[in-house]
Amino acid sequence: MFGIALRYGISLEALKTANPDVNPYFMGVGTQLMIPITPTPMMATPTPQTSQPTATATSTAVLSLQTDCYRDTAGGVICFVLAQNLSEKPIENPTALVTLSGVSTEYSQTQTAILPLNLLPAGASLPLVTYFQPPTPEQFTATAQADFWLPVPEEDTRYLEASLEDLQTEISADGRFAKVNGQVALADPTQQASSVWLLATAFSQDGSVVGIRRWEAPQPIPAGQAIPFSFTVYSMGPVIARVEVSTEVRAPLE
Repeated sequence: MFGIALRYGISLEALKTANPDVNPYFMGVGTQLMIPITPTPMMATPTPQTSQPTATATSTAVLSLQTDCYRDTAGGVICFVLAQNLSEKPIENPTALVTLSGVSTEYSQTQTAILPLNLLPAGASLPLVTYFQPPTPEQFTATAQADFWLPVPEEDTRYLEASLEDLQTEISADGRFAKVNGQVALADPTQQASSVWLLATAFSQDGSVVGIRRWEAPQPIPAGQAIPFSFTVYSMGPVIARVEVSTEVRAPLE
């Protein structure tokens, strides 16, 4: 739903409100959505920080959140929320509520941050992301709280095991961007993948998330061979010290 909301220039909350009977985490092919004609303003009431999810989550997972936000030249603010799955099982579609508040103004908005992938493996840390449209205050504070996630069913077969081969990361001399290339290969070369996604997360020296980039393999995806990739991830703040790359491969729908 987040991508659809961005495409039509409306908030995620407005799209959810217009479609109360649609579960945004289980939308299949053919799902019909009502698109609000008039954009609905983002929620303006700050939400107090808490370590517990505010939505009903059927998983026992606990999320540890780290929030890093940067103001861009257009006057907007992008926030990365590094979410760590502290449980022993993977979870799907985790979200967080991010509240951006002005230091010396009455500005306060709360938005939903989402994971660019679907899956957050057990013990893994991946960034959720949200963007606050301009104008935003030059000086601000940001907090995040866990919002929602879903457990991955036992014996789930939607995700395929894959590995990165010949992974190379070249950080520019000024640390403003990094080039990433290599190959991704299925653990079982006889399997067919419907989608192959990579998520590159750039970190600063102190461990803050400074940029992300999601790469998608072009369709159709060939079976039985490694898939080459090459892309660039840019920093929204401090210089890049290291880059981590995660994979997500989906099996065809049955």
